[in-house]
Amino acid sequence: MTLPLDLHQTPYSCRGSYLALSHLNENHQGLGNAEGLHLRTIHNCTITPLIARLDLQWNGTSSKYTALLEDASLALQCGDARVEACFADDRTLLLSGTPGCGLTLDFLTDNGPYDYIYPLLHEGRTLYMANCYKNNCQYLIIPQKGQCELDQQWEESSSLWSRLHFSGEDGFLFALLEVETEWDQQLPCLDFDAARQRMNDAFRAFCDALPTLPENYSEMRIRAAYIDWSCLVRPGGFLRRDGMLMSKNWMTNVWSWDHCFNALAMAKGHPDLAWDAYIIMADHQDTSGRLPDSISDQHVIWNYCKPPIHGWALLRLMESMTLTPTQLEEAYQFLTRWTKWWMTYRRRNGLYYYNHGNDSGWDNSTAFSLLPPVATPELQAFMIVQMEVLSDLARQLHSGDDAQHWQAEASAHLDVFLKRCFRNDLPVAIQLSTGQIVENESLLPYEILVLGDRLPETVRKKVIGLVSSEKFLTAHGFATESPTSPFYRDDGYWRGPIWAPSTMLMLDGLEKCGETALVKEVARRFVDMTAVSGFAENFNALTGKGLRDLAYTWTASVALVLARDYLN
Repeated sequence: MTLPLDLHQTPYSCRGSYLALSHLNENHQGLGNAEGLHLRTIHNCTITPLIARLDLQWNGTSSKYTALLEDASLALQCGDARVEACFADDRTLLLSGTPGCGLTLDFLTDNGPYDYIYPLLHEGRTLYMANCYKNNCQYLIIPQKGQCELDQQWEESSSLWSRLHFSGEDGFLFALLEVETEWDQQLPCLDFDAARQRMNDAFRAFCDALPTLPENYSEMRIRAAYIDWSCLVRPGGFLRRDGMLMSKNWMTNVWSWDHCFNALAMAKGHPDLAWDAYIIMADHQDTSGRLPDSISDQHVIWNYCKPPIHGWALLRLMESMTLTPTQLEEAYQFLTRWTKWWMTYRRRNGLYYYNHGNDSGWDNSTAFSLLPPVATPELQAFMIVQMEVLSDLARQLHSGDDAQHWQAEASAHLDVFLKRCFRNDLPVAIQLSTGQIVENESLLPYEILVLGDRLPETVRKKVIGLVSSEKFLTAHGFATESPTSPFYRDDGYWRGPIWAPSTMLMLDGLEKCGETALVKEVARRFVDMTAVSGFAENFNALTGKGLRDLAYTWTASVALVLARDYLN
């Protein structure tokens, strides 16, 4: 399928790769770049993510282009000229141009010290190695067809500029190979058509394994699948298994609740990927049981944590795939350590609490408008669900005593929660140091609906009535801060915009409460919004416009899950 691809929003990449093509505005995120098409590195160990700027020419003049995604290959139309890109493998990008067009690869050596290009003779042909200290990597350029001209000004220990110009009466073709340590003297596949066919086949196979959706969501399904597929990276550094990053724009980490939603999208069709996505944080679980806030190939961040939705997520995962006995045991041990960490280090006076809004995933929610620690109601609900899941797992693993223990813990905390976290049958957040209720108009407390019928009927009715009213529900879905709140902002991060995870958690809770029609309607609004606005990090609650990082995997994943589970 051929689809327009806005490279301002969605990078071009492939499964496993740390290379991506993006069209960046001038001085993108303060990087000092000129506006244009850029090759970027996704590795998190660089001075700058910018590797090179690509300048496309038609008849010797720089030209604008239109980008098309053709399965897993990229076409850039410049008038009658055409430059095509495809990955031969996850380290090798091929670029081909038709007769009459040219391409300049500017390695932006003014951005970093010690950067330059040197020629390299290999089996009678001249190759070029771009030594990019700014990217902590080298890139081997292999001309295959047409002319390649090096334009460089060397000075002392680096080059003032380093550019390669490609052209040819019959077109051009070259490969760019990522070399992290030493080149092994092996040339990658340089047959563009063969490489394109292999990568297209791989992407089609990935798509075909995903559940079918209603016809009106066929394009949405392909675009969502492309984002999830292209944001997978190979193991390396701190990533011990395939990892689905949140984005290949700038949110190039795996956060320790985001990954759960990606696992759910992969469960029907790609169970191995689903398991890796779910359990990836266990690879870095501290001996205390704590999970890091996020991981990448180069960093593990411990300043914050994320909410304990992992029991909830495992329950949903097991509805869509069968876990092996080994996986069940691994999940049980992982969740046991994680739950005990909360019980030991984040419980005071019987209530679980967050030390910062970041720990909840709702970084700047008005539920944290008073100085933390804050005990929020949905955190209590997540812990109750997680302990119940542990009880079920223990029973499956033939540990009756453990099953009874976890069920008793869940029941005891449910009693505490119902006695202490409500005012007039509505859930409240509590500042621990004072016992003061944190007045807010955030959607966050109402995620308690994941408890379903364990909530009193009076509470369920009141919460459902509130969240289904105009106080929170807009034409596009659930606002994270009521649009009537004085703190609502169109682009307020967790103070207004619609998000994928909050939508899915709310719909799961509403479904447990028997609100089938409401669930289908809100799911439709959310999925329709993504079909129009793409898979942004979040969305203006009133207009549906995409905000922040505009190609986000958990948004794509939640759209796939909601369409699969509620709209089929």
